[in-house]
Amino acid sequence: MKTITSKSGKKITFRPPRKTDLEALYQYAKSLEAEDTFVLLNPSEPVNYQEEKNYLTSLLKDIQAKKKIHVLVVDNHKIVGASHIEKKGRRQGHVGLFGIALLQAYRSGGIGRQLADYVINLAKTQLQLTQIILDCLASNTIAIKFYKSLGFTQYGRQPKAMLYKNQYVDKILFYKYL
Repeated sequence: MKTITSKSGKKITFRPPRKTDLEALYQYAKSLEAEDTFVLLNPSEPVNYQEEKNYLTSLLKDIQAKKKIHVLVVDNHKIVGASHIEKKGRRQGHVGLFGIALLQAYRSGGIGRQLADYVINLAKTQLQLTQIILDCLASNTIAIKFYKSLGFTQYGRQPKAMLYKNQYVDKILFYKYL
């Protein structure tokens, strides 16, 4: 657990998920879904409560088994963001898949950078990863700039890999050595 101060002076907590977070996680997922931003959650494929319950159960098992790092961003008991790194298996056990999302009101306040640094450091020390990978919609220029500023390098592009707002968009692939 870690407490940070955003650029606007808000005290924000980074912490792992708990069994008691189900309702708050569901509300966070519904908020991301409604924003219809550059994440997989979207209003045309709504998440239901049972799916979120199953996700949380699986997530807690993966954390316990040291297969995943997952950190929630909490502002006054409200989940406003999350980041994770999932360890790949077998011959790719040194590689982790990175993801990060913040609600719109919490973007561009320095929280994302601090969160990414924190989660990547946890993955390095707790999961013994040596490489992190991620993918990003090619139209998400803010995220691309952010990932590059974190030291990620683009290594590929998959044409028309994602359906975003009724248009097929390329997916950009990134990696970072730790």
